[in-house]
Amino acid sequence: MKFVNIDVDEQGHSFFRDVDLPQYGTAQRISSRNQKVLWWKMTLSQPGHYVDFQRAPALMFVAVFSGQMNVTVSNGETRYFTRGDMLTMWDTTGQGHITQFVGLEPCHALHVALPDKGEFR
Repeated sequence: MKFVNIDVDEQGHSFFRDVDLPQYGTAQRISSRNQKVLWWKMTLSQPGHYVDFQRAPALMFVAVFSGQMNVTVSNGETRYFTRGDMLTMWDTTGQGHITQFVGLEPCHALHVALPDKGEFR
C-alpha cells in the first residue's frame, strides 16, 4: 500500500515522496503487519485554519476522515488530502511543513505517533 510521505533532506528541506507499506494475505483479504505506536489523537480543524511551518512532533501516520487539508513542503510543492487519504510525516527536523484547512467542512483526522518507521520503505 502506497502512502504520501513528508521527509527531510540533509539541508533540512522537507519534500514529498511515496512510501510503500508491504501487504500480506490473499486476494480476499490483505493487510500489513502490526506496527508499533506510541500514542494517538483525533483532531478537528475548521476551514480557514492555517498552521505555518512546523515540524512533526514525532514520526507520524495521519488519516483524514473528513474535510480537506493542504500541506506544503519547503520546496513549495502542495498536496491535497481529503476523506480517506493517509500520509506519513518524517519531518521531525528541519523546516517542517505548512498545513492549511480548506473547503466547507471541518477536517477530522487521526494522528498516530510511531516509535520508528516500521515496515514503511
